[in-house]
Amino acid sequence: MALDNLSLSIIVRQLGEALKGAILSKPFPLSAVDYALPFTTFRGEENSKGTVIFSLNPANPFVCYSKDRYAKVDDNSPFFNSLKKLTGGRVLSIEKEEGERVVTLHVKADVQDITETNTGYDLILELFPNHPNVYLIAYPYGRIVSLYRERVNLEKGILLTRNAPYSYPPVRKTLTREARCLEDCKPFLSNACYRAFEEYVSNGKPFDDALEELLSSERLFLIGKNIFPHHFGIEGVKEISAQEIYASLVQDQKEAARLSKVKELYVLMEKALKSAKKKLANLQEDLENARKGTRYLEYGQLIYLYQADLPKGCKCLERDGKTIPLDPLLDAAHNANRYFKRYTKSKAACTILGELIEKTKLEIEYLEKKRLEVLDGTPRDIMELKSELLSEGYIKERQGRKSAIPKASRKRRYEPHYLRLEQGTIAFGMNGLQNETLTFDVAKKEDVFVHVKDYPGSHVLILQGKDCPEIVRLACELALFLSHLSAGEVMLADRRNVKKNPERVGLVHVLKYETLNFKEIRPSSRRLFEKALKM
Repeated sequence: MALDNLSLSIIVRQLGEALKGAILSKPFPLSAVDYALPFTTFRGEENSKGTVIFSLNPANPFVCYSKDRYAKVDDNSPFFNSLKKLTGGRVLSIEKEEGERVVTLHVKADVQDITETNTGYDLILELFPNHPNVYLIAYPYGRIVSLYRERVNLEKGILLTRNAPYSYPPVRKTLTREARCLEDCKPFLSNACYRAFEEYVSNGKPFDDALEELLSSERLFLIGKNIFPHHFGIEGVKEISAQEIYASLVQDQKEAARLSKVKELYVLMEKALKSAKKKLANLQEDLENARKGTRYLEYGQLIYLYQADLPKGCKCLERDGKTIPLDPLLDAAHNANRYFKRYTKSKAACTILGELIEKTKLEIEYLEKKRLEVLDGTPRDIMELKSELLSEGYIKERQGRKSAIPKASRKRRYEPHYLRLEQGTIAFGMNGLQNETLTFDVAKKEDVFVHVKDYPGSHVLILQGKDCPEIVRLACELALFLSHLSAGEVMLADRRNVKKNPERVGLVHVLKYETLNFKEIRPSSRRLFEKALKM
């Protein structure tokens, strides 16, 4: 969706009414391309709070405001930090350039802030599809102090960077009532808006009447993912205001913000997992080569057996269908001993490589579990997971400053999650520390341990209701759900048959178990689990 000038004009008018005399608060990022400027308006004895939101998504740049609450994401970029200069400033006005998708927010600086040296700022939003941009202009100097992306093209005379003056795009013509046909309107409307307008006229609406309705409209309409300044007679159209735009276009900002926060950790797990899998492939190749070295024992034995037939200076021995290279400078005994030593090295290498391969397989299993835990964890789960990864060496402490992540301790009790139902209680862990606490501290020996067979996932324990078929099924479905599976084979074991793996946090050995196969997770169960995770 790309906003056309008519829709943007309506949005700016509504924004101007909402922001009149508003005081801006500290900004915060909503995503990698969406930013929020909280504001408070004082009208009489009543205060009104809201948030100006601008999106720099190349496919869908827009500006709006909202009264809803949103989650923050992490952003330490110079551009975002520069937006903090607007904190405490008073909004003087908001304007749109005629015929162009450029919006300017005029802000008077907070004069009570003794660190503030500028009298005011212009926040200029260029909401151009494919290359949106934002500039912060400081006064009285009238220079760019910050911008989202630099634009430098000396051949075209474009120099938009820090400390350079900002030049607005040339004034463009706008759609007027002088238009006489659809082709006259096409240059002034977005592609989607023009197609809707064209179909409106084609369905029998006189062109002059349709044009008058379009130009005189002061309302916004949501059609699919497009915002239009007219309903165009389309069924199912929804009228919205500038206050509702963000909620209409972004369905679950809090979930998107949560995923944005864990993206760096997820990428770290992906990188570590890729490295571990490559390491495993190299070790398996080395083991295969080492196993080939076991033939050297037979070579040495054959040389000893036929040493009487080997003249001095012989370069090879051909016996029993084998051709054995020899060093002509050595006698038979020394040639045989040379092969026995190579066999001894190969045999030792097989033992060492076998142990390394098993450790690497455990590491891969561990990392696959961590990758799932990153996606599903609550903020508390993620912080504990970071502590675990710090202790395991996957996250490094920053040099010269104290880490905000405490190191994990296996002696500490990490509280798992509980699903309390009328028929019983199911508990589950969302990271290795919670898994160990649940399985070896919370659960009793007669409780039932549930886990997806041969697949990474959370520990699920039936603490109460193990004789209830519904509780058993829910526990199995939960294990599949937390492993991001919709079907599969699930292990059930008495807790006494589950032993801790000393190599990795949260990994276990299940000595004795039975299995159940599930072809699906019931929709009602899925809704229950999603609700439990959100809580």
